[in-house]
Amino acid sequence: MMSKKRRILAAVLVLVLVLGSLAACGGPKKERYMKTYIDAFDTAITFIAYSESEEDFNAAAEKLHEELLRYHKLYNIYNEYEGINNIYTINKNAGNGEPVVVDPAIIDMLEMAVEYYEKSDGEINVAMGSVLKIWHNTRTHGIAFPEDAKLPKMERLIEANAHTDISKMIIDRENSTVYLEDPEMALDVGAIAKGYATEMVALMLEEDGWVNAALNVGGNIRSLGVKGDGSLWAVGIQNPDLSDTENVSVELIEVERMSLATSGVYQRFYTVDGKNYHHIIDKDSLMPEDRYLSVSILTPHSGVADAVSTALFNMDIEEGKEFLKKLDDTYAMWILPDMTKVYSEGFEDFIVK
Repeated sequence: MMSKKRRILAAVLVLVLVLGSLAACGGPKKERYMKTYIDAFDTAITFIAYSESEEDFNAAAEKLHEELLRYHKLYNIYNEYEGINNIYTINKNAGNGEPVVVDPAIIDMLEMAVEYYEKSDGEINVAMGSVLKIWHNTRTHGIAFPEDAKLPKMERLIEANAHTDISKMIIDRENSTVYLEDPEMALDVGAIAKGYATEMVALMLEEDGWVNAALNVGGNIRSLGVKGDGSLWAVGIQNPDLSDTENVSVELIEVERMSLATSGVYQRFYTVDGKNYHHIIDKDSLMPEDRYLSVSILTPHSGVADAVSTALFNMDIEEGKEFLKKLDDTYAMWILPDMTKVYSEGFEDFIVK
């Protein structure tokens, strides 16, 4: 299995090779700058912008970095931080009768998660933490001790799945509290939190006047306006076959103020009896399904892109296309196990011919 460090470097390479290599003739009036961090959301963060001064760029990069670290702590399900009530805190207090006072950024993200739970008929469910925790622990053990890698027992998964009713997540916006009524319930916001944070940071940068920039937060790519010379941003969609070093990207698209997110089998997986099991769990089978190698979503809002890529991964293609009809300006590309590419209506309009 490819190491986490190599997967991170591969994701960075897609952004750097593409965004960094397609400048228009004559060159932009502003200078191009780039910074990369590897300490928020357990992934690589790359910020590229055209700026009149390196000092201005560095200040924006540091502000972006600090804000992503803040979101990382708020949305963390594994760790608690002094003075911060986060998703971990909400899970820890499930069923104890005491709603948890949280930052409005948690309320906003969870309300969006509920909205897309309803739109996707439950395919995006942040209340599946009890099931996903079993898979996470089993996968972590299997990666550390491959000779002892096993699948979770279905009986345990079914029992945990009885505690995934999202209606038992009580959000009180007026008092800024969240409470889980079921003591065995847990939130896992991995399908939306990173994309949502990416969007919020992008909006912050736009409010600060950055209109010639792009950022990549662990594969959640968000463009802000166009490049410094007025041309569109060109973004590569990562090849799910990471052993193919000749073709880092399988498709090249051009965008302006759009987001791209991809869910794929190559991101997090482990091997049991010669078969790979990825991290995207189907709500019905409670297992990782083998429909696709990856699903890529192109839409203006990065949180939507993140959530919808997960939802479509657990739908067949026709179901996915019907779901997309409910959404504005949202397009998909599926890569099948044989590397065949399938596009929703409108996606091919963004492809560089």
